[in-house]
Amino acid sequence: MQYADTVYLNGTLYTGNTHRSFAQALAVQGEKILAVGLDDEIRVLAGPDTRVVNLAGALMVPGFIDGHVHPMQGQQILGDFDLSGLNEPAVILERIRDCANATPHETWVYLGGANLAAFGAYPTRALLDQVVLDRPLLVIGYDVHSGCLNSKGLELAGISAATPDPKGGIYEHDATGVPTGVVHEEALYRICPLIPQLSPAGYPKALAKAHAMANGFGVTGWFDAWLDEPMIKAYADAQRNGELKVYMSAGLVAQPGGDAREQIERFTAWRQKYHCDNLRLHTVKIFIDGVPESKTAALLAPYVGSDECGLALWSQEALNEIALLADTAGFDLHFHTLADHAVRMALDALEHVQHHNGMRDRRAQLAHLQLIDPADYGRFHQLGAIASIQALWTAASPEQQQLFCDLFGPERTARNYPFRSLRNAGAMLAGGSDWSVSTMNPLPIMQTGVTHVPVDQPDGAPWNPHERLDLLTMLEAHTVNSAYALRFDDCTGSLEAGKDASFAVLDRNPFCHPVEELTQARVVETCFRGEVVYSEPSQMA
Repeated sequence: MQYADTVYLNGTLYTGNTHRSFAQALAVQGEKILAVGLDDEIRVLAGPDTRVVNLAGALMVPGFIDGHVHPMQGQQILGDFDLSGLNEPAVILERIRDCANATPHETWVYLGGANLAAFGAYPTRALLDQVVLDRPLLVIGYDVHSGCLNSKGLELAGISAATPDPKGGIYEHDATGVPTGVVHEEALYRICPLIPQLSPAGYPKALAKAHAMANGFGVTGWFDAWLDEPMIKAYADAQRNGELKVYMSAGLVAQPGGDAREQIERFTAWRQKYHCDNLRLHTVKIFIDGVPESKTAALLAPYVGSDECGLALWSQEALNEIALLADTAGFDLHFHTLADHAVRMALDALEHVQHHNGMRDRRAQLAHLQLIDPADYGRFHQLGAIASIQALWTAASPEQQQLFCDLFGPERTARNYPFRSLRNAGAMLAGGSDWSVSTMNPLPIMQTGVTHVPVDQPDGAPWNPHERLDLLTMLEAHTVNSAYALRFDDCTGSLEAGKDASFAVLDRNPFCHPVEELTQARVVETCFRGEVVYSEPSQMA
């Protein structure tokens, strides 16, 4: 008799299998799922040394797979003086002052996670000089697309009135032509290497913190959406030491303006060097545009009251070239596409690739998708493009809704985050968080995707309720679909005999409660390949 190491009985198991069926019980042996079925079928697999867990009706799901996140970089960018959740300008400035006082020996004063829009216009060097005058200061916004420098920061970064904007970036200037200290996109990213707090020396600590947070949320895999070789090496070191307790898919970031062929050859060399088991390097990440708040999201028609259509970081010709080279080398593609022009460019690039390279098993993804021209909804299915969605953003505060209306106008704002329309047009939806922009916890993300109401404002009116999804669709997006999108469906994403024993157990079955109570549920156990990597001991007996 082949006894299990652990059996889980008396539960509700969302299997995520081909039929999307539910089960009652599951048996684990070693790293693998031994069997899934009814209680009586699984109970006979329990031997004298088997750990027996009574789920008491609670829900077990395949481990959540975060389809778009910045785990290691996010931990570093937030830093030790995280500004997340602070929305009053005076409180933010006081936190910056506290950081400066607490880090007198650091070359730079550095903070991340800031709500820069809380100031109205983003804070300039003049304001920041009142808080930190004698040392360089950089504050990065929570979306990691914009940052603000004081005068010393501008000086140390070598930014003056004569400094031209880098390709794909913007240095803001005042009416006299002097830099304000506000920087966007590539203009920000060029400054980051100057900051000691963002150096590779902190990668192992950041990765360990990311593991702990993710496993506590039931997350057993992710797509790290922005990596360079030092970051990949940190992952490889963790894997070699047996410390990589997630399925990790790497986003190898292609840069506009660089030699496309040389970049793909470099990524191919990284793949040969580092790709192994649960560390996989098969995706090229391409930023096509920015974000609407800074008017860097690329639109087909101008922003309201303007002749500006945002910032497309690539020409269509250059995008087609690197997409074709990446596809020819066997890579998948993952596009940052906030607005409708960026979406159109990505789909056109995929069509170009398909025309030249023919049909194959492609798993291209378009991420974020705040605004899509309705004419392009059906093209996702036609081209096999996966919609990488961040459903927490489907609930906007009245202030945010007004901001988007001011930027897009009412007709386009009513089409923001058209996830139901995409699904109805045949697109696969893969769920992600984009942490540290927003929470990595999939439960509030899934709840919001169903309600379109902020979890902390349950009495609010839903935003664009015609685009709401159901809970089963959201669960599918964050498990089996994301596993498929990242090519981990060979070993995880569903609860089936022979697959890895990677799953999460909640303290209740959310399908038996109003969806508005989903965030009251807690993950009480997370397993990765048969190993319990997170647990609440009192709950799992």
